[in-house]
Amino acid sequence: MKNKPTIVVTGMGAVSPYGIGVSTFWENLIANRSAVRTTEDEYLRRWAPVGARIPDFKPEEFLNKKLVRNTDKFTQIALIAAGEALKDSGILESDGDTFSAGVNTDRIGTAIGSAFGGIQSLEEGAFTLASEKSNRVGPRMISKAIPNAAASTIDIRYGFRGPSVTYVTACAASANAIGESEYWFWRDDVDYVLAGGVDSLWASVFLSGLGDAKAMATTGPEDATIWSRPFDKNRTGMVMGEGAALFVLETLEHAKARGAHIHAVLAGYGASNDAYHDTTPHPEGISAALAIERALRSAQMKPDDIDYINAHATSTQAGDIAETRALQKIFGEKLNSIPVSSIKGAIGHLLGGAGAIESVACIKAIQAGIIPATLHCTDQDEISPRDIVPNQSRKAAIRIAMSDSFGFGGQNGILIWKSAE
Repeated sequence: MKNKPTIVVTGMGAVSPYGIGVSTFWENLIANRSAVRTTEDEYLRRWAPVGARIPDFKPEEFLNKKLVRNTDKFTQIALIAAGEALKDSGILESDGDTFSAGVNTDRIGTAIGSAFGGIQSLEEGAFTLASEKSNRVGPRMISKAIPNAAASTIDIRYGFRGPSVTYVTACAASANAIGESEYWFWRDDVDYVLAGGVDSLWASVFLSGLGDAKAMATTGPEDATIWSRPFDKNRTGMVMGEGAALFVLETLEHAKARGAHIHAVLAGYGASNDAYHDTTPHPEGISAALAIERALRSAQMKPDDIDYINAHATSTQAGDIAETRALQKIFGEKLNSIPVSSIKGAIGHLLGGAGAIESVACIKAIQAGIIPATLHCTDQDEISPRDIVPNQSRKAAIRIAMSDSFGFGGQNGILIWKSAE
């Protein structure tokens, strides 16, 4: 589409393994702090000895008791991130309930990515039935566990009546949610979109399944904080995180007209599927490269335009190597001079929320001129990008950043972010 509108970010919100808020996330990230620690829950520790969970999470400090009672943790996290993003954008007043003059909630859409939804509530219900403590799970079970619960609860909370879609594309979910929501602006269905992703999948059935699939680290160094080791020869698998990141998107013309602060431009988006295996990425990264090509084409950019790549790099051997090969196909020798880092060494893997929180990292890197590091890589794999920004964040002028997201089922989503300047 030749005359497609330019889409910009005017609001950001985050809940991460560092705590609540974008500033908490960013300040800890560039300080090279690991959010990974020994799993406190003794029961869940059987399957996930270490993890990156939200510290001291108290949803009642942000949400009323009834809402907390009727929602799963993943919805609660999304609601908190949504509130921050909406206030940051200026379309929601600081009281959290009043919209600015001229805001039409009929024209606010919601696009949320999640790998599973409220799996903790679902497992609790299954335990109740299996233990024969009761033959009922309660009337809120479905509305708490269903994958679209976060989006629908946000819509109800704020009265959004625009398009509302939940993308369940594994670890590419939030990248797909953000990128696909562009089309609503092209059709003039919306003035704003709240887009991003969320997951909190700390349930034994999920953790056990990841371990059985050899995707999650179940052994590692004595120091729990260094278990997540993207690009390291001795990596043993991903470390489970949890959290959410959401953005307020609108057209550049609309943002300028209302005098909004613009964080960044959503310059490009590409998607593809490996069509190869249900859990393993294509070892040559063929379709991942195809998604990158599509993102560059939609941005009307060349590989040389990219200043920084935020890698998906989950700390699995198959995934890290496949992604490297995809990048090599697109960037060739240029890849040797592009910084490529993975923040999963610091915060673990947020699954459906990964592409969104990593996009926050890209945007903040552009704004602050600081590239977040790949933590805990002490013996770099030969098959990895040359400059992985090892162990220490680095000052650098970044104008354009690319975020990679790849998920089970061969789902691929690529986002390109550009400086608002």
